[in-house]
Amino acid sequence: MEKKEQSLLPKDMDPKDLPKGRAFEDEFTRSFLQSTEEMMPGYYPFLSQNGKYTMAFPREGLTGDRIYLSGENHESLNIAVWEEDADIVADIQVKYYGFLNPGYENNNKISLQSMMGTELNFEEVKGDGQTLYVSFFQDEKEAEGDDDVYGYAGYLQNDRDAGGIDLIYTSRCKRNCEQLKEKDLKQAYKWITSVKFVHEKTEKEEN
Repeated sequence: MEKKEQSLLPKDMDPKDLPKGRAFEDEFTRSFLQSTEEMMPGYYPFLSQNGKYTMAFPREGLTGDRIYLSGENHESLNIAVWEEDADIVADIQVKYYGFLNPGYENNNKISLQSMMGTELNFEEVKGDGQTLYVSFFQDEKEAEGDDDVYGYAGYLQNDRDAGGIDLIYTSRCKRNCEQLKEKDLKQAYKWITSVKFVHEKTEKEEN
């Protein structure tokens, strides 16, 4: 019986058995979470509605059905991350395009840079059947007052099949930025490298 309980998805569990945090308290957000076991501190396994990719989802993150668009070849997700009286709030954007084929990564990186409106210096991170191009950015234009606005932007290419994902993690630091920024950036980088394509098994692999 205990083993059966552990196999339940968070959406099927008794609310009193769930971890604390907005992601588990909100019914729509909770429907994407795959486990109550952390992938990394404060982050839990997430599966996209179209089943094309997984990632780490922040405990205090929230998304809504009005801004979540999903289809076989396109998916758009926004996540607001904040805690009461926090010095830093974050906004995460994920856009999946099922028609982006390998070989056109430079065009897709240029497109992301144009969307960001700032120069990006991409680092290439090779994964299992995928390649991530990720860059730090500092957004001077969006900063209000003394806020420090920064983060990571990335383009993730499926190397085995068509599929690409634009990834943007933007932090807005209001106070104590000198002490908090380095740790916050490490967390943002861990998140962006947590995104993985779900590769369909070939007939050979299944046999």
